[in-house]
Amino acid sequence: MNPNSSEPDRIETYSQEQLLALMAEISREINGIHSLDELLEKIAELCRQFIDYQIFAILLVDDSKQDLYWRFTIGYPEVIQGKHIQFGEGLVGTAAQRKEPVLVPDVTKDPRYIDLVTGVRSELAIPLISRNRLVGVLDIESPKASYFQPSHQKVLTLLAAQLAVAIDNANLYENLVAKSEMLETLNEIGRELSSILDLEQLLKKVAELLQRVFRYHVFSIMLVDEEEQALRSRLAVKFNRDAVEKTKIPLGKGLVGTAVTKKKSLRINDVSKDPRYIGVLPETRSELVVPLIYKDKAIGVFDLQSPFLNYFTEAHEETLSALASHVAVAIENARLYERVVAAEARLDRELKFAREIQSSLIPDKFPEVPGTMFWAEFRPARTLGGDLYDFFPYDEDKVAIAIGDVSGKGAPAALYAALASGILRTRAGRKYPPAEMLRLVNVSLRQRTIEGRFMSLCYAVYDASTRLLRFANSGAPPPILCKNGKTEVLSIAGFPLGMFDKAEYQELDLKLEPGDSVVFYTDGLSEARDLRGEEFGMERLQEVIEKNSTLAVKKLVERIFSQIEKFTLDTRRYDDQTAVALKAATE
Repeated sequence: MNPNSSEPDRIETYSQEQLLALMAEISREINGIHSLDELLEKIAELCRQFIDYQIFAILLVDDSKQDLYWRFTIGYPEVIQGKHIQFGEGLVGTAAQRKEPVLVPDVTKDPRYIDLVTGVRSELAIPLISRNRLVGVLDIESPKASYFQPSHQKVLTLLAAQLAVAIDNANLYENLVAKSEMLETLNEIGRELSSILDLEQLLKKVAELLQRVFRYHVFSIMLVDEEEQALRSRLAVKFNRDAVEKTKIPLGKGLVGTAVTKKKSLRINDVSKDPRYIGVLPETRSELVVPLIYKDKAIGVFDLQSPFLNYFTEAHEETLSALASHVAVAIENARLYERVVAAEARLDRELKFAREIQSSLIPDKFPEVPGTMFWAEFRPARTLGGDLYDFFPYDEDKVAIAIGDVSGKGAPAALYAALASGILRTRAGRKYPPAEMLRLVNVSLRQRTIEGRFMSLCYAVYDASTRLLRFANSGAPPPILCKNGKTEVLSIAGFPLGMFDKAEYQELDLKLEPGDSVVFYTDGLSEARDLRGEEFGMERLQEVIEKNSTLAVKKLVERIFSQIEKFTLDTRRYDDQTAVALKAATE
């Protein structure tokens, strides 16, 4: 049915009995489809029997993240596929959260609506619930207001119960197939174990894999404690149950200690006849101990025990020995990973502390100068950033503005920015004009040359009493002047700081009129990229400034960043972003 058609609702042509019969038929048809992709395509086809839609989507629940993601779409932009949305967010999130259908005749009047497809006017979202558990949401949209009727909601809700069960079953089937395929690849046990970096998880996996190779009664893994020169139990399974052991056996003692020191396997058919045996389990009759050797060093043992005499065979010993070499490598990798994780956690703490220090260097209060408004914002690409901005009072009506960008990112750039910031603050007390300030900062950075590091810096002095702005630039993006709603790029040449010994800089004077604004920024704004890799660019930046030129500077800066976020969507920020704006108040 065409959205503009005047034909009666096709759902009304079905009697109650016909609908129930149709639902039963649909249930038999879709429950025979095991491929989730095929099933979702079939669902889209079936839904079209009841309503002719243009925009269709099925979102499924991500149990790990506890949200929804777009799994199947018609009429949506391709980039939406796989994107996530929170429960309670938008109309589909509301349907998911409440587990109730949501029918909106006119989305332009509903603040919950998220505009993803141009021209949508009405929307119907139906939760998919199987076994009293939310599986996903079926969402249909139309460019026509009031297109969806209560009859649509009723029949799709009835259909949703069948669809949810089919989707749940397809998910379950695919999971079972995946597990079956995983079991078929267990011939490469060593490769599988090497991918597990959590030590406890690794040891449990070893016990699981070993049980599939041959049946054991008691199994433990003991690892060498270098400080105490002893073996400590790290995992124990007794008669198919996990057991907590605090066993500690000195190296060279007992069967396990002997296997470590001699780096040889021990297969004992009757432990009562071996004087090295240390009785821990009274039911043990035979034992197999295989050392775990890594780079010719025994790091632990496999220890298997049985209540039967002569239980372990040569085949057991060979199999366990082959597995042991792989497990020893995997254990050392897991231990290395544990050390890396601990180091990363320490680094995270240090970076957090460094971030706090960097934040303390960035002003959170702006100059109070009569007839002038200031605002600034800094958004680092990582925990630490290489951008900086600052304000320095010169005279009663004069203030200096600095905004800079260090080459590179992260901690090195942040340290260099902190160095430059300290130099600026030291020099600012002498109230140098912009060109001289850049020259002096360049001299100081050249005295502390760091290979591969330099920075661009724009330095300006604004006299509110005369509304005169004087600035110099050392390779930073040119400031943008906005006068009477039109922008002008204020270009002036200058070498980046820290690159050349005797760099000189020029100044440019600019007389502002009431209502004029100037935006200083780093290239992280103009070079922000969207999902296709396209840059936000100068034209868009100027357009945002022009459209919001009448706003206060705080709102202006906020609009700039919000438009960049809208343009880039969920793409990662690859460069620090900083903006500083001043505006001459209207008389």
